[in-house]
Amino acid sequence: MLGTIFVIGSIASLILEKYVLANNSHIWLGAIVPVLSIGFIIWLMLSSLMQFNATNILLAIIYVSLSFIFWGQGNDLYHQRVVREVYESSNL
Repeated sequence: MLGTIFVIGSIASLILEKYVLANNSHIWLGAIVPVLSIGFIIWLMLSSLMQFNATNILLAIIYVSLSFIFWGQGNDLYHQRVVREVYESSNL
């Protein structure tokens, strides 16, 4: 059950990261999810709620990596939107 909640929460936070937090002009706003995810995983491991084994460490590394990837993709979406708006306004 805990694994299912983790997967659903992870997917929701990554979608939120890409399409809401990172897709704006404030680049620091997109850093919230990656930094919080690193802190959350460290807290889980230090409080013994998440065991130190190969599977959990691999999942943690994958999730943190995906957080940074989605941050970059969201930032790219913002830049594409800005370029499109500038291009459309210059064609008027």
